[in-house]
Amino acid sequence: MKNFIRFAFAALVALAAVSCDKPQRSTATFVQVTSFNMDDYSIENYFHDGIMFSPTLTWDDVSYYNSLASDLNTGFLGGFRVSVRKASDEATTEQAKVTSADPLGGSQGSNGYMVFTQFPVMPDFSIAYDLSGFYTAALSSYGCDICNTLYNKRLGDEGLISPGDYLKVKAEFYRGTALIGSIEKYLIDYATVTELKMENEWTGWTMAGESGNSALSGFDSVKLIVESSGDGIDPAFCLDNYCVHMSVEY
Repeated sequence: MKNFIRFAFAALVALAAVSCDKPQRSTATFVQVTSFNMDDYSIENYFHDGIMFSPTLTWDDVSYYNSLASDLNTGFLGGFRVSVRKASDEATTEQAKVTSADPLGGSQGSNGYMVFTQFPVMPDFSIAYDLSGFYTAALSSYGCDICNTLYNKRLGDEGLISPGDYLKVKAEFYRGTALIGSIEKYLIDYATVTELKMENEWTGWTMAGESGNSALSGFDSVKLIVESSGDGIDPAFCLDNYCVHMSVEY
């Protein structure tokens, strides 16, 4: 649709203003929030035990969330899965790994959210943006909502997390193949504090933009890396309401 608008606009300019050096372009600046909210039809037809995944999950015709998976419901190794599970649901050990620790499921009323799981070999980028439909485009990251999985929450509840243990998420921002900045957040912290701290409800992770961190502007892809210490901690976390500031010319 963007290309059609662009070509139609260019044709009109050619007819109405042949003397102009170049067609005028339109610009737009907006905040894009991806909530991963799912409709009933999708849940009924594409989810299995409240989970859906594929090699690439697409939102907003721009954002692509990557995983290592062969098809919809089999062969998953790592990366993103969409979950509509709630902590109040009966959950086996494996189901708890793809369930948000927050009792409401997704953040701010969303029934869907992402679960990211680290694997030794991962795609080059976890989140990529296709900006080819625009003449120019610039992104800066505001952040997202983030929390633990039900599986890791249970470890804390059962006293199975010890001093020195932690679960940390690192986000690296790239322009092409060049790293332009990174930021990290602890979801389980018994390493830098004397009492166990866990993010078992959705909490905001401000990456840039509002925090004034201009180093994380101008990227076109993001790589997520999960680090953990301690036996049994699953290298996974839940993500919702991913928010970027976009300025585009079309």
